[in-house]
Amino acid sequence: MTAATADLDDLAAFLRAQGLDPHGLDEPGTLLWTTRDAAGPTASAALELAGPVGLLRSVAVRPDRRGHGTARRLVEDVLAEAAAGGIRRVYLFSTDAGAFWRRLGFREVPVPEAAAALAASPQVRQYLADGSLAGEVAWSRDLTP
Repeated sequence: MTAATADLDDLAAFLRAQGLDPHGLDEPGTLLWTTRDAAGPTASAALELAGPVGLLRSVAVRPDRRGHGTARRLVEDVLAEAAAGGIRRVYLFSTDAGAFWRRLGFREVPVPEAAAALAASPQVRQYLADGSLAGEVAWSRDLTP
C-alpha cells in the first residue's frame, strides 16, 4: 500500500466515524484537505472540480475539535484556494448545517440547479444512482466579487 492509499484509507475511516460517506474521494479531479494532530485527522474537506464550479464535500471535524473554528478556518482556506484556481462558484449539499453555511456566505439553492451544474461530479452521480438526491438541501456561494 502506498502512502497516498494509506492516507486515503485513514481519511475514509475518519469520515465514516463522522457519519459521512467517503465514496468518490479517489476520483480524478477531487482535491482533499485534512488537518491532523498526533491522534490523527482533526478535520477534512474535499472539492470535486467541474469546470468553473466545484462541489464542497466531506467537511467534517472530530468531535473534540468542534466549536473551536476548525471547520470555518478549513472551509475558508479551501474556498480561497478554489478562487485562486479559477473556481467561480461552489456548491454543497447539507441537510442539517444550514446556519453554519449561511454564516460562511452560502445561500440555499434549488437541488436541481446544483445537480445540473455538477452532473459529472462523483457525489452527484452517486446521489442520482442511489436515489438520495431528492432528500438533500443544496447551498451555493459565488467566489468572484
